[in-house]
Amino acid sequence: MKYRLSIILVFFQLMAGPLAVKAQDSTMDKLRVEAQQRFDNLDYTGALSAYRQLLARFSKEPEYLHKTGVCLIKLNQDQDEAINLMRLATLSGYDPMSWYYLGRACHLNYLFDDAIKAYSRFIIQGKAQDIKILEIERQIEMAKNGIEFTHSGRTVSVQNTKKLSMQQLENASEINGSGKLIRKPAEFCSKKDLRSGYRPLVFLPAYTEINEHIYVAGYQKTSKPGKQIFRVKNINHVNWGLPEPLDNMINTPYDDEYPFFDVKASVLYFSSKGHASMGGYDIFKSVYDWNTKTWSKPENMGFPINSPYDDFVFITDEFSHTASFASNRSTGPGQAMLYRIKLEQDTTGIRFFNVDEIRKASQLLVEVSPQADNNNPVSIQAAETVIKPETIPIPEIQVAISPEIQAVTPKDNYNKVLAGALILQLKADSLSRIVREKRLLARDTPDEELKKQLVADIIQADKDAKRIQREADKKFIEAGNMKKPESPAEDMHDSAVVMAKEIGGTRVYQYNSGTLPDEPGEQVPQPEKQSEPAANEVLTTQAKVQNFAILEQSPYGPSNPITEGLASHSGLVYRIQLGVFSKVRPYDAFGGISPVSFEQVSGSSMLKYYAGLFYSLNTVMIALETVRSKGYPDAFIVAFLDGKPITTEKAREVEFEGFRL
Repeated sequence: MKYRLSIILVFFQLMAGPLAVKAQDSTMDKLRVEAQQRFDNLDYTGALSAYRQLLARFSKEPEYLHKTGVCLIKLNQDQDEAINLMRLATLSGYDPMSWYYLGRACHLNYLFDDAIKAYSRFIIQGKAQDIKILEIERQIEMAKNGIEFTHSGRTVSVQNTKKLSMQQLENASEINGSGKLIRKPAEFCSKKDLRSGYRPLVFLPAYTEINEHIYVAGYQKTSKPGKQIFRVKNINHVNWGLPEPLDNMINTPYDDEYPFFDVKASVLYFSSKGHASMGGYDIFKSVYDWNTKTWSKPENMGFPINSPYDDFVFITDEFSHTASFASNRSTGPGQAMLYRIKLEQDTTGIRFFNVDEIRKASQLLVEVSPQADNNNPVSIQAAETVIKPETIPIPEIQVAISPEIQAVTPKDNYNKVLAGALILQLKADSLSRIVREKRLLARDTPDEELKKQLVADIIQADKDAKRIQREADKKFIEAGNMKKPESPAEDMHDSAVVMAKEIGGTRVYQYNSGTLPDEPGEQVPQPEKQSEPAANEVLTTQAKVQNFAILEQSPYGPSNPITEGLASHSGLVYRIQLGVFSKVRPYDAFGGISPVSFEQVSGSSMLKYYAGLFYSLNTVMIALETVRSKGYPDAFIVAFLDGKPITTEKAREVEFEGFRL
C-alpha cells in the first residue's frame, strides 16, 4: 500500500511541474497579446507596463527591448533608459526602426552627435517610404542645428511656470499681452482647415484699432504641404479681409504656426519646424519694415528658450518687459509647460561644457533670488546652471565686490581656484562618460568600420579625460590647501587615506575618521567590518564615517556574499563605480577592495558594481586613484542625494554650499 502511495505521489509531482510551466506560459501569452493590442492602439502607458513585465522575464528579447523603448520615447519618460534599450535592440537587428528611435531618443536627450549617427544608419537600413515620411534628412539637419545652438545659451530669467493641458492653453490667464488666445474663427478657416478639423490657437489683441492685421495659421487652398502663417486685414474693427499667406521669408515647406505680432516693436514671433530649428517647433522672430513692406530673416530665439521638443506660443506683454511661451519638454502627451520669463537686454552667450549642463539649463527652473522679497518677482537666471569662474553657482563664489575695491584677497584666490577645478572636473566627467558609452557600443557592434571609428574616438577621449582629470586634481588640492579650517576637528574631516596596518608586506588602507562625532552608543566601523549596511538601513548625517579599505584579500565568500542593492543614506554620499557587467561577479573579482555592492540596471540584466561609501569629494577622489591603480582604470565617481542618484555637478554644488569664507 505504501509502495502504491509513493508511486501516486511521484506521479503527481511529475505532472505538477509541466502544468505550472504551462500555466505560466499561458499568462505570458495573454500579457504579450495585451501589450501588442495596447501598443497598436497607441495606449503607450498601458503598453509600457505590460512590456516591462515581459522584459523582466525575457530580458534579451529584441521585440520587448524595442517596444519598451518606443513607449518611453512616446511618453517622454526616462530618455536615458530608452537609449540603452534601443542600442540593445539595434544590435539584435530586430527592426531598422530601432535606429530611428535611437536617433530620436538621443536627439531629445541633447546627444546630437549620436542622433546624427543613428539617423544616418537608419537611412542605410530603413525602408525608403519610412525615410521619406519621417523626414530623416531634415532630422539630421535639426540635430546639427542643435549642436550649434547648445554651444552657448542666452540669459533667461524665469519668473514662474505652470503645467497645463493643451486645451487649457486657450484663455489661460497666465498668457502675456493685452488680449487672449482663442480658437481660429471659422470665418478665417480655409476649406482644407475645415476638412481636417484644424482650428489652431490665435492671439486676439484687446486693442484692434492699433492692429492693422490679425495673424493666424492654417493650410493653403493649394496643394502646398504644411501649415502656413497668414494675416487677415482689419478693415473697420468689425469686418475683416480674406486671409493672405506671408511670403517665403516666413513660411517654409514645413509647419509654421502660432504667430504673435508685437505691433509696438513691429516684431512677429512664430513657431516653425523649418528655418534653423533644432527639433520640433522652435520659436523665431522677424522684424517688419513698414517702408519696404518686407520681413527680416527669421532669427532663432536660441537655447534654452528653444529645445529639441516643441516650443511655441511666444507672447510679450504690452511693455515688452516679459514674455510667456509654452513647451512640451518636461511634460507628458497632450500637456505643455507655460513659462513666464523676463526679457533681458543682455543676450551674451554663455558657454556649456557638457551635456549635463545643457540638460540642466533646458529645465528653466524657478528659484528664489537672494534679493527677492514680497515686492519683487521671483526669478532665476538659467545661465547660472553653467559653471563659469565668475558666475559659479555656489554661495561662497557668488561674491559681490564693488568696482572701487577690487583688491585680490585670499577669499578671491580660493574662489577662483575652486571654480577652475570644478570646470575641469565637469569636462573630465563628460569625457569619461563618452568613453564608457562608446566602449560598450564598440564591444557589442558587429560593424567593423564603426568599431574602428569608435576605438579611435575612445583613445582620444580617454587621453583627454585623463589629462584634464590630472589638472582638476591639482586644482582641488590647491584649493584645499588654501582653505583654512575653523577648528582642528574640521581639518581632520577631509583627511586623506591612512595606513591601518600591514599584513604580510601588504598595506591595508582606510580613511581616518576618529575625530568625527559619533552617535551615542554607536561604534565607528572597523576595517574587518566592511560589508554594506542592509538595504533598508538609513544612516544619519551626523555619523558621516568614510567606509573604504584595501584588504590583503577579498572579505567576500559564500558566508559573506557581496551585498545586492544599495543602502539608503540621508544627505549626500559618493561611491566609486567599478564597472557594468552582464552577470554576477565572483566573490574575489575585486581583490581586497571593500566594501563592494551591486545593483541591477533598470530595464536590463546588466549589473553595476560599486565600492566604498564617502561623504566628501576630497576623500573619494583619493580613493578613486587607489582603485584605478588596482586595475580598474575606468572606475569613476557617482553621487547620491537622499538615496537618489544625482550628477557629480549637482553633488559638488550641495557639498560646497557648506564652505563659507
